[in-house]
Amino acid sequence: MFGQLITIRPYLDSDAPAHAEAVRESAASGQRWLEWMTEDYPEQESLSWLQMSQLALAKNVAFDMGMFDRYNQQFVGGIALNRIDWHYRVGNLGYWVRESCTNKGIASEAVRLFAENAFEAYQLRRIELVIAEHNLASRRVAEKVGAQFEALARQRVTDNGQPCYAALYSLLPEDLS
Repeated sequence: MFGQLITIRPYLDSDAPAHAEAVRESAASGQRWLEWMTEDYPEQESLSWLQMSQLALAKNVAFDMGMFDRYNQQFVGGIALNRIDWHYRVGNLGYWVRESCTNKGIASEAVRLFAENAFEAYQLRRIELVIAEHNLASRRVAEKVGAQFEALARQRVTDNGQPCYAALYSLLPEDLS
């Protein structure tokens, strides 16, 4: 998938060093929402994650992919469609952008591209974005791409390791128009 700012593609084993570096760079701000982000995140952990993502992709269980700068191919973050219910054609969309690349429109472009692809390629009818209530940056991304706020779900995600409310947003194909 190609946007103006980024390319989204499946992970390769060779992405492990850049992935690990981005996780370590982003740990100070990202660990609040993504507990696996640590300042000493090892490259081997990245490689294991990327390989698991490749297997899930091959089995159509989850679609975890990397976001790369369209011009210099720098790894800028990750995006995933998971928790897919094929019967109801619903999936969950999550994303993160490395700290040095935030506030540049990357997340919004990635979510729009990925959602458009999911609706077309996988024939999904609904995509959900489940975001910690106080993760205002991610909530702004959801709203910017046209996702509709539906509810606050109790103890749905964590904030600094503690259960917290999550804002539930949904995207339907027509929301992207």
